[in-house]
Amino acid sequence: MKRLYENASIDGTDYKLVADELLSYKTKVGKLNKGVRCNLNGFSMMAGKVYLSEINNREPESGFIELMREYMLQGVTSILVLTEIKHAYTFEEEISRSLSYLVNSPIDYALGLRMDGTKVTPDVIRKCARYQVPFIVMDFKREEEWKEFVSEWIVQANFPYHAMLVPLFSFIETWNSDAIELKLPQLLDEAVLKGLDAFHYPELLRRRQLPKPILMRIGFYPQKGGILTGTDFDFNLYRTNSGNQVEDELFLDYDGRDPIISGLRGELLKVNHHVFLKPGYGQHLKIHRPSFFTASHRNKKSSVRRSFGTWSVLSRLSH
Repeated sequence: MKRLYENASIDGTDYKLVADELLSYKTKVGKLNKGVRCNLNGFSMMAGKVYLSEINNREPESGFIELMREYMLQGVTSILVLTEIKHAYTFEEEISRSLSYLVNSPIDYALGLRMDGTKVTPDVIRKCARYQVPFIVMDFKREEEWKEFVSEWIVQANFPYHAMLVPLFSFIETWNSDAIELKLPQLLDEAVLKGLDAFHYPELLRRRQLPKPILMRIGFYPQKGGILTGTDFDFNLYRTNSGNQVEDELFLDYDGRDPIISGLRGELLKVNHHVFLKPGYGQHLKIHRPSFFTASHRNKKSSVRRSFGTWSVLSRLSH
């Protein structure tokens, strides 16, 4: 049975929601149909958090479940788990091991991989598309490896799946902080020229929670990371200071606060400090088209430029 949520404060605006596993209806006005009603007066609703995590698939399962419990207390409803691949010929084995390890996950998950940048080949990229791995960290341990890295065949093999390719400059770990601050922007510019994504991986891993631009880039959004009609109903509820609004709600420290209540696909994950662990409830998120929305946006802008350019030429010729 669908549940009806009233006074759901999202980004400072009150909405009425109809949802089960998916959010099927969202409106500011009007009346909701008959059903199980829940008044969210006094709470602010935000999307479930998506974390980036490096999980060792050879660790005991008890440690994994404890980590999931910790994540759920923080309002995490989905994780992007990085699998370390040593060699191209062990790709299938490591991916299968990770999927078997995550099968009892209580929250939704998708796979990424981390691999020595010199061992990432077009064949590895094509396997990522086949196994729907949308996030690839390419680790360069020596500066010479990065300078000699030729990305042309990698970028070509990444089309049309278009996984996110993130360089990891491990060689800068021996530099002092001033050198890193000075040269890191230059390295990221070089990554763009090589056709890679200019994100500093250690910073992403440190923050853990993936921001909306990256969720869009890897194909999680809008299924995850938003409260939108037709998407998974993953939510966090935070208690407000008074009434329906949070004081300075736009400046609410969302990243640094644990929610009072969390839900995954409409089912409760936690209430206060009590976690509802359901091993196996999490689903493997299969990313069919990374960067679908961002790519569409770029194509629309390019189309507009081409159309406007053609119109300008014809306009000049007609005078």
